[in-house]
Amino acid sequence: MVNREQLLAESRREIYDSVPKIIIGIAIAFLIWLFGVLIFLPLARMLGDPFLFGLIGFASLISGIILIALVIIFFGIFKEVLDVTDAFAGYAAAAYSRSETSDEKVERYRGAFRGIAYVLVAVFAFLFFLPFLAGIIPVLAGIVLVILVLWAILVLFRAGKLFSGEIEQWAASFTQKVETRRQEIASEEQNEYSYE
Repeated sequence: MVNREQLLAESRREIYDSVPKIIIGIAIAFLIWLFGVLIFLPLARMLGDPFLFGLIGFASLISGIILIALVIIFFGIFKEVLDVTDAFAGYAAAAYSRSETSDEKVERYRGAFRGIAYVLVAVFAFLFFLPFLAGIIPVLAGIVLVILVLWAILVLFRAGKLFSGEIEQWAASFTQKVETRRQEIASEEQNEYSYE
């Protein structure tokens, strides 16, 4: 069992530690992307996109270099995103608990939040990588997109399954409240008719 206050304190500490690192990583990736798309790739194309050593086009080479730099940055960001998702999972688990939360519940929340974070980071990374993937081999961007869509559906389905217990409890509670309210209204209406 995890103490609610301890879980909240650890989650808060992790968010304070990781969010600035994520912001810095995204800012650096955005600057590299901006220079790559607006300066380096147009310069490479302006040179006529000659083949380097007769093997690869100059624009493709520049795209590859920038793509590798962005991948390295995104791996650094990804670790911090996982830490933040664990913190959000801790907050979510603590929100539904009184004093202590079971380790199993915290792990389910972590798994679900991580799945959602994986999809968000992958989509965000794909948008960053798209101009450079298309610059290397245009068909590669389409293949990666198809793989990304299939993978995202599977991961989101799994994340939904991890939340299914809480969703079922919430739905049952909501249905019970609606039914109780409906019975109260029916009882009130019946009492009104009996007085008339």
